[in-house]
Amino acid sequence: ILHFELEWLESLFLFPSWSYIPQTDQRAVGYLEILGDPVPVNVLPKKVQDTIPVIYPAAAEPLLASRILCKKRSKLSVAGELAKLSPLLCIHRKTFFFLFLKCFVSAVTVPVLVQKPNQMAWHHVLQLDHRYIITGLSVSSLAKSGQRVFVTGISSCLLPYCAEQVKELPLDSAWQGVAPQSASPEASMQFSNSSELGFEEERPGSAKESKIISYVGTVTKILNAQAGLFELDNKVCLCLAYQQLLNSAHGLRPGACVKLIDVHLLQKPLVSFHSIVLGACLNSTVVLKSFSRLSTFYQPTISSGNIYLQLLFRYNLGMPHYLWLVSLLETFVERFSCFFRRRRLLRSSVHQDCGAAEKFLVPLLRGMVSGREETRDIYNEMLAKRHQCPLQQ
Repeated sequence: ILHFELEWLESLFLFPSWSYIPQTDQRAVGYLEILGDPVPVNVLPKKVQDTIPVIYPAAAEPLLASRILCKKRSKLSVAGELAKLSPLLCIHRKTFFFLFLKCFVSAVTVPVLVQKPNQMAWHHVLQLDHRYIITGLSVSSLAKSGQRVFVTGISSCLLPYCAEQVKELPLDSAWQGVAPQSASPEASMQFSNSSELGFEEERPGSAKESKIISYVGTVTKILNAQAGLFELDNKVCLCLAYQQLLNSAHGLRPGACVKLIDVHLLQKPLVSFHSIVLGACLNSTVVLKSFSRLSTFYQPTISSGNIYLQLLFRYNLGMPHYLWLVSLLETFVERFSCFFRRRRLLRSSVHQDCGAAEKFLVPLLRGMVSGREETRDIYNEMLAKRHQCPLQQ
């Protein structure tokens, strides 16, 4: 669904316009694309909000920079414009995401960690450049990185901003010096493993800093769904593998329109591949603008047991090396599919014994990263003022 409202939950609706999209595997279930807003069966009651005391990002930012924290039982409401929305992340079976609220009159932004299961629906509701209030926030330090962020609690609510229903909260009435808190375990994970691989095949002549751009395009081809590779406008490759693809790439069929914000532009990362590749890291935002009108099947992208994503995250591959890995796996399957089923060749070792492709590749990758291991810091990737991620070069 392209447009979703929290008020629709737990209410009865009719869906007058929708399409069922089957999978390429006829034995598997597909999904629905909702083409128009649902119609309520009953009139939705209008909720009357009391005046909400809020602080704005300009006043909230110093609270994250200093060692001053909220009283233990005090919660804050922060109002601002949604400037950025991270993808959903699932690490060790814990799902969470970050959103960034911007001041109405300046570029000051503050990060908010959303981590409660009942709040994951917010990710489908939030729209960039819209104004919101988030209630019940506290300040926590991320356990691994030490970065300080606002964190939602079990009672936190997402509300549309209305100037007539808010009043600015005097900070000195709610804040005093206390011992810092730590964010919950679901916010303390990291993608670990190495970078700076030394492949010999098609190695770039020199490392160049990638440019960060925004782009709107139409999906014209599914290059490799499991590897998170799509073609836009018959000329540009879009790589979503670095974002985990937790929504199984729903809606990304040929003919669909996508808006990309803060993606990395890489030119000729691999000689035998597209000359322009757009890579979405954890700091990028991918928005599905419209569904495809073409009668095309859905090719699902599965994160669990996905050998492409498993090796990408385990060895922290940069874009040239990841595309090299994808190319090698495709060649491997092409040459040996007459002897083994594709699923058996690409079987991942996450839940069972690894397949032939992983047995072949792992020794190569281990030799290439030996002594040069580096951790992918997902928090710096999303929160640091100086951006760092595997797609920078």
